[in-house]
Amino acid sequence: MMFLSHGSKVNIDYKARLEHKLYLARENPEPIFDVSECALKHVPSGIYSLCKVFRKKVLWMHNNKLTSLSGGGALSDLSLLVILDIHGNEFTHLPSDIMCLASLKELYLQDNNIRKLPNEIVHLNKLNILNVAKNNLKQLPEAMGNLKQLSILDISQNKSLRKLPKSLGYVQQLAQLNIDGLNLLYPPQDILNGGTIVIIAFLANESGIEYSPEDSISDTDLSRNVNSENVQGVYQNKNNDIQAALQKLEKIKEHRQNALLEVEKNIKQQQEYEIEIQSMLKEHKKKLLEDLVLQQTQLQHELEKVQQEKDSNRARLLSYIYNAEKEADKVIKEFLRNSEEERQTQAELLEQEKQEEIQLLSSCHTEQFMFRTKDTLLSMEKLLEEELHRTKKLEEHSKYRDYTAQSLLTLEVRNNDHLAQIMQDQEKNRKNLIDTLRQDEVLQKAAVAALLERSDARYWSIMQQVNLVQSQLAALTNIELERRKLEINQQLNEIAQKRVALSAILMNLLEQQKNRRDQLLKTINSIEQQRCITNSRRKSQFWLMQYQSLMETRPQGLLEMLEPMLVRHVAIAGALHCLPFLASLPSLLPNLNDEQLKTIGIHSENDRIAIRLAVENYLAELKLNESIIPSAPPEEACTSSNYQEYNTIQSINTAECVICLDLQCEVIFLPCGHLCCCSGCANMISSDCPMCRSVIEHKIHILKS
Repeated sequence: MMFLSHGSKVNIDYKARLEHKLYLARENPEPIFDVSECALKHVPSGIYSLCKVFRKKVLWMHNNKLTSLSGGGALSDLSLLVILDIHGNEFTHLPSDIMCLASLKELYLQDNNIRKLPNEIVHLNKLNILNVAKNNLKQLPEAMGNLKQLSILDISQNKSLRKLPKSLGYVQQLAQLNIDGLNLLYPPQDILNGGTIVIIAFLANESGIEYSPEDSISDTDLSRNVNSENVQGVYQNKNNDIQAALQKLEKIKEHRQNALLEVEKNIKQQQEYEIEIQSMLKEHKKKLLEDLVLQQTQLQHELEKVQQEKDSNRARLLSYIYNAEKEADKVIKEFLRNSEEERQTQAELLEQEKQEEIQLLSSCHTEQFMFRTKDTLLSMEKLLEEELHRTKKLEEHSKYRDYTAQSLLTLEVRNNDHLAQIMQDQEKNRKNLIDTLRQDEVLQKAAVAALLERSDARYWSIMQQVNLVQSQLAALTNIELERRKLEINQQLNEIAQKRVALSAILMNLLEQQKNRRDQLLKTINSIEQQRCITNSRRKSQFWLMQYQSLMETRPQGLLEMLEPMLVRHVAIAGALHCLPFLASLPSLLPNLNDEQLKTIGIHSENDRIAIRLAVENYLAELKLNESIIPSAPPEEACTSSNYQEYNTIQSINTAECVICLDLQCEVIFLPCGHLCCCSGCANMISSDCPMCRSVIEHKIHILKS
């Protein structure tokens, strides 16, 4: 015996409840044995024998967790039981020993999981009420007609039940048949709608018998009455009994005919009622359809308006995306073509640049010496004067010491100590002076390297191309984000291919930038090796002379004279290496031809074509900007000091970080090329890109200031 303590809010002591009910069953003289609502999983042992001993006629075991009637003893001990209530449990079947409950009149089995009733249940001849509602019955026993005393049968809510047995026609005392929630195929639906009498009459007719509920007396009772009457008729008037029996049979036949007529009348009335209901339903359905058509028409108009607005917005967005993609395609093609041409001409350009650097460095030595030696000479003369002054003092002191050596030995020792201190201070000053000169040489060398890198046109050209590729990657990332927001999955593969191509170009440009920086460092080292050729007097001012020479030979005012917009179009056209020759280009606009380009030093035909294309695009953009009325005051002119900042900000328009959704994107992931994270979020990402989940090999921070 097992007990379950259920209750989500209040803990119930089911064991104490069961003990209390068993005590009441023993002490209470009423014929009711109640063990309901005790959370039982098994029938308590010995409970059937207790019912027999205390002659209980009612057994309540409902609302427990029982799955079987075994465990309580032999069911034959319940032969006196009249009512058995086991509803609200977990039964799936009943034992065949149920037939031992010979006195049972009421059996409640609802709210279980019973799939089939045992055939032995038809032997319960005294059964008046049978409730098997809310189970999983698939069929009823074929011999259900043996339960002729049955007056109430509830088989509702058994959705798997499809037919009623024909033998129910023999149960002609059945007054209530509940079939709610069933999907019966037999009897027909019109018979089911007629009620209990119609159903039993139909099944009786199907079984080949007549429906006579008033005279449905058991065969044993009828034979007993007939025998007693026959015995009496032997001693009385036999003919009178026979006549009375015939009259009675006629009355029974007439009553049966009237019942059948009543049934047919009820069926006819039911059919008329159904026809009337169907006509009302048709009218209601027709009206409902008209209302639905009207509502659908109105809804269709509203949907068409919304769809038109949505289509117009989509068309505008697709047009913008198409233009951006077209410009990106153009830039990619130009970069690919220019990179190929640059590979072919790179050796020639490097050779020319080396010759130019050698010429610049050789021409600056003499002039730099004239302008930068004055301060050094003055400081050196000053040092020499101090040195001579100290030497004179030492000579005077030596003479004085020799003169007074014999008479003033104590003073001589003191003077010697003082002289040693002076010599140490002098040596210390010399070391400090040498360290200062060396430190100054290191700083001067670093300044010369920085100026050489900033003045190098090739290095500046590579930087511009890097910024342009970064701007295109930012534009492609913004297009992809917009497409994903609008759930437009078309052409995403093409955008991914463009990003990969631009990423490869960016990696190549960064490699070129590194190689160019190494070349400039080699140039600085070669310049330093030339120090051994110069005389010793000019070695301390060597780097000052080199810096002054670079400042004088560096082209001045190039970036100030060229507008950033024009420089951007020259970069897109692939002619950035020609910028040193384009200082006078604004004065030649708008009428520019090949002769003028040859005059300013552009001898390559491909470079002239690229410059003319850049000028055409520049003039077209100027006209477009003039046609647009500005909504804010014009910006100040871009000077050389903030040119790099202006160019970078104009060319790179980043979106919000896809992780924090707060800061602007500042890091490009390679090789996928996505610009989708700020610096803080990018530092926390170590493996995969947050947009495409590809492996991150490099992180490049774009310039935002």
